[in-house]
Amino acid sequence: MTYVIYTIVVANKMKTVIQTLIVLTFLCSCGQKARQQEPEIQVVDKSQSESPLIEKFDNQIIKKKFGEELFKSILDTITVNNVNVDFLTRNKWIYRPFDNCESFLKFQENGIGVSYNCEMEEEYEMTYRIEGNKVFIAEYDIPHVDNEEHKRIKFRDDTYVYNSNSLVMVDSKMYNIGGLEWIPKIEVVIDYKRKKY
Repeated sequence: MTYVIYTIVVANKMKTVIQTLIVLTFLCSCGQKARQQEPEIQVVDKSQSESPLIEKFDNQIIKKKFGEELFKSILDTITVNNVNVDFLTRNKWIYRPFDNCESFLKFQENGIGVSYNCEMEEEYEMTYRIEGNKVFIAEYDIPHVDNEEHKRIKFRDDTYVYNSNSLVMVDSKMYNIGGLEWIPKIEVVIDYKRKKY
């Protein structure tokens, strides 16, 4: 009798162990299938979620602002303050397009001044006038090419506004020796920071 009970108990335990093994095998095989399919699902989801980002990124590249569009966007984003001759002449105005390159504007009280371009390593004569809250600067040079008479020409007109820290360019026109005019495709904000003398 004890042997029969012992056999029944062992058989029940074996049955339980076998059922447990079957369930575990089933669960493991389901888990492996799920893991095998999971990366595919992630790839699909990832590509679906990244697609609009790529489109936005592509649109931003296409819509990069320069020239007139850049100038308009600058005016839309800054607060413009008034300036006067004393304010311009009593401060130093510096622009650094990159390290170790310092361009500047020097204003004199009589409406003239000097513009230094560190990239060209040249100083240019300039005239300026203030109208409302804008500073209009004209720069002059004597071109070395196609200028046998050494004729002095106005080669650019720039408009600046003051934003409580810098003179920021908000318009520009350039001219060649023949008088042809164009708007340069400026892609960066040009701002001459104020430094007190």
